[in-house]
Amino acid sequence: MKHCIAIMVMAVGTAIGTAGFAEPYHATSKTVDYKCIFNHELLIICHKKENSSRYIASFIEKLEDTDVDAIMCCPTAWRTNLFPSKIDPRWKEYTPDQVSKKFRPFDYAMKYIHSGGDPVKDTLEACRKCGKDFFISYRMNDHHYISDPTWPTHNFIWREHPEYWLGDPEKSFSSNWRNNDNVRLLNYMLPEVRDYYFSIIEELCTNYDVDGAELDFQRSPRFFHNDKIEEGTQVMTAFVKRIKDMLDRIGNDRGKSLKLCVRVPETIAKCEKAGLDVPGWDAAGLVDMINVSPYFIHTMELGVEEFKAKTRRAKIYGEMNFVTFPKGKAGRRYTTFEVYRASALNLFHRGVDGLSLFNYDYVPDRLAMAEGLKGITDVEYLKTIPKNYVVYPGFGSFPATNEKTIDLIIPDDTAKVKFDRAVLRVETKGSCADLRIDVRLNGKQLTPCKHEGTELFPPLAQNPAYATRDALKFYAVPLDILVPGSNKVEIKNLDKQKTKCKLISMELAIYKRGVPSVRNGASGQTD
Repeated sequence: MKHCIAIMVMAVGTAIGTAGFAEPYHATSKTVDYKCIFNHELLIICHKKENSSRYIASFIEKLEDTDVDAIMCCPTAWRTNLFPSKIDPRWKEYTPDQVSKKFRPFDYAMKYIHSGGDPVKDTLEACRKCGKDFFISYRMNDHHYISDPTWPTHNFIWREHPEYWLGDPEKSFSSNWRNNDNVRLLNYMLPEVRDYYFSIIEELCTNYDVDGAELDFQRSPRFFHNDKIEEGTQVMTAFVKRIKDMLDRIGNDRGKSLKLCVRVPETIAKCEKAGLDVPGWDAAGLVDMINVSPYFIHTMELGVEEFKAKTRRAKIYGEMNFVTFPKGKAGRRYTTFEVYRASALNLFHRGVDGLSLFNYDYVPDRLAMAEGLKGITDVEYLKTIPKNYVVYPGFGSFPATNEKTIDLIIPDDTAKVKFDRAVLRVETKGSCADLRIDVRLNGKQLTPCKHEGTELFPPLAQNPAYATRDALKFYAVPLDILVPGSNKVEIKNLDKQKTKCKLISMELAIYKRGVPSVRNGASGQTD
């Protein structure tokens, strides 16, 4: 296998193809000017039984008049490469009579590629027509279905080389893969693994007129055994440099600047735990863009400030995600326009250079959701419209038992912009109907209030994942006590001696009547 990988790496460096471009090359700026980057995972196109370039292009065309200025194209369906690769020729194995019962969309995608289709090329061409820059975003260690070695979307290196895994547990895959050494993720201490990832990324950047590449370390951030993190950190830095040098070489040959972006965990500590020296990469000039990501669930609790404090060169992007709670068996709570807008304003206030969107299309109506990206980077516009600031579990603040104090950044200046009212919502695990929960905002005790329904704004879909009325408390927020900046919220169960209370989320909505809601069309209103 070492010999095969070496041959592949050499071959791709000299085999410049024409799959994704025709000279002259698309020009790029020497500076990083993107304000909104959009992760487009090609898995989403696989469900179409009879695929076409027109259908694939539609995912980009809906973004033409939005604030999105760069598409981060993920060219895989989990681990399967969705382009006619020479490095990983799995697509050539397709036969017309194959039936992958575990995941039929795999067959549809392979059929399209086998018949001459190329989803990466189709996406690139759509980006050029719509005026969007095009990045390859490659997942560096995707964990999906690694409990099942027969799952059809595993690529050749993972399927055929279990000796490259960090481990091979007898029992099914543990959800604790971040800490468990015995897990079927590829081991980056092995040169063969690094060579594979380098060669596949080089192939993509060689055969398509890319404007940059994103190394998606957040899918999934486990690359070394626990006792090899220190050594692995140096190995990964060398790997990132190798990618950067390759991009610089291709960019110089084409007379353009190719940017390197890294999608990384949302705190420096989590990066270090995975062997990712992001500040070191920045200091060495290896990365142009740092995409600070919470992985899958939406949150405002991103370590923006610490990334800015420990880097000097790269632009910082704050990622926003499509669900606010894990899906589980109950369903998904989808991120609403009002939550996206509040998070965008929050992140810009805290110093991000741009926004990042992940899984934005995995919603009930992706065409309607695209409308919400108009003005998403316009700070002055964001200050004038209704918003929903949210703090959800899993990122430090929640869950909490009986009491919690939160510093909530709300950039809105209610003395300058006229809003109608504000409401704060507290959710608990289990019923809190008989409990007295005291909430104070900037030292002022809030008064409980009535609120129609369970959500502060209409949900994109209703399912059992949403809270029931008995697990909620609502409070009126006087607009004049909101501070444009950090606001202190104190939540306390006054009946804790009687009954413990697990606090799991807090939301604060600012309402404004008469503002059109793109979700409901021009005639709709948010309040």
